[in-house]
Amino acid sequence: MKHITSFLLAVALLVSSITLMPSNNVKAARNAEQWKSSAIVSPEEGKLIGAGYIDVKWNNDLENVKSYSVYVDGALKKTVTPSGETMKVEFYTTAVKSHNAKITATLDDGTTVTTNTRTFYVTKKGVCVNEKDMGTVVDPASMNIGWYYNWGYRSFKDMGFKNKKFNNVEFVPMIWGDNPKSIEDRCTYANKKEYKYLLSYNEPDLTWESDQTPTAMINRWRETISYKGSLRLGSPATETFQINSDKWWTPFWNGLSASDKSNMTFIAVHAYQHYYNNKETALQYLHAIDEIYYKYRKPIWITEFAVADSGNKFSPSNSKHVAQVQEFMKIVLKGLNERSYVERYAWFDFNPKDDQTGASGIFDYDTGKLTKLGEIYANIGNPVGYNAKTYSTAYTTTQNTSLGTCVSAVPTTIYSLIGKKKTFSYSFKKVDRAAGYQLQYSLNKKFSTKKKYKTKYKNLSAKNTTTISGSVTKLQNNKRYYARARAYKVINGKKYYCKWSSVVTAKTKKVKVKKAKKTKKSKKTSKKK
Repeated sequence: MKHITSFLLAVALLVSSITLMPSNNVKAARNAEQWKSSAIVSPEEGKLIGAGYIDVKWNNDLENVKSYSVYVDGALKKTVTPSGETMKVEFYTTAVKSHNAKITATLDDGTTVTTNTRTFYVTKKGVCVNEKDMGTVVDPASMNIGWYYNWGYRSFKDMGFKNKKFNNVEFVPMIWGDNPKSIEDRCTYANKKEYKYLLSYNEPDLTWESDQTPTAMINRWRETISYKGSLRLGSPATETFQINSDKWWTPFWNGLSASDKSNMTFIAVHAYQHYYNNKETALQYLHAIDEIYYKYRKPIWITEFAVADSGNKFSPSNSKHVAQVQEFMKIVLKGLNERSYVERYAWFDFNPKDDQTGASGIFDYDTGKLTKLGEIYANIGNPVGYNAKTYSTAYTTTQNTSLGTCVSAVPTTIYSLIGKKKTFSYSFKKVDRAAGYQLQYSLNKKFSTKKKYKTKYKNLSAKNTTTISGSVTKLQNNKRYYARARAYKVINGKKYYCKWSSVVTAKTKKVKVKKAKKTKKSKKTSKKK
């Protein structure tokens, strides 16, 4: 009997210990005060993150919750019912600023519990780096970036890369592949890692890059859609602006169905500035970004850009080249940060030691030390209040980068003005994607509106020709006329004028008046009768 009693007591103690032992798979419920201070999982307090779609995640371990309401910057984003251990609500922003999030739990008895406010910061700025040389030692925190990519589908952390400084920075994978299996594997991997975005094929229009024909890319795109899961897809990134890629991008886009296009969350722009004249060059670059957005109506990521060209030299040892690239960066980054439809951008770091392209380098490959251009990059695009790494290098610009100002930087080139009898003929270069043109002519070289100078305008329709030509009639003879031309574009229903061409001049021909021949009077008729 004693043995039986001891056995039963041991069993009871064992059962009791099992009952009291907390499960490893279920988080223990916390009281309201504990939950308030530690419920929000992400974004982390004080963290700098990439713009676009952002998840607010929190622990669902408060008892007797009827619903959760998620607020960002004081605005209700969504109300949800409890489900699972960790919950999330997604919201969208491209505002480069500090943001606040909080969650209010409504309990079954009608009372509420609200978390402590979580403050985080949003930037559009990122960087593209590879594991071969670019990303070996550089510290991303030195540039105040919120995201990065490496042209691969695995992050530096996942591949055990020696530079651990990227481990806490958002990674965006990129997909390459010539068959459905490789696409499926990479999409599956990205979903498992809970990545939010997927960049698609890099420079498919180049044989030495992802090398896809437009038709083949349509098939790859549809395969990616079928395996994407919860990933948001970026477009293939052609080697130039999509609006200038008539041979690759245009047939690719036109071959997509409405459903194919709807699965393209954003357009990835990859375009280098191959020359630099002055500030207007930077504004023209921004104008191309504007045109892409207003044509396709999708958010924009600039995934590679810099000032570089195989023909034009931008040497780090040439002070003029260095100043040009710095001016370009200041103006373009200001414009990108001002545009709500630009979600993200990533400068391409050319090796600062390269004499051909090094003026566009932002950090040294061997040491990670930022160049002056890199310090400018680090200083721009940081939210107010964020504990950014700052540098004394000047980075601001007063240049207006509005849509209208960028259009007005687009040049019109007039070829000729030839005077004739009471008329002159004109010829000027077509401006890409112009809706029409305006020709102004006058007897005054400054186009005074005084009546005596007869300053007038002639409106011309856009033509699918490389040259716009015609004539103006009913002019005065033997007069010197001055003329100039400009294109205009219609964007979002509004007309914007491009830059006036240089002034050309021509003189209408003098018309010789023939004198009437004198006739001799007949002697007979002149005699008096």
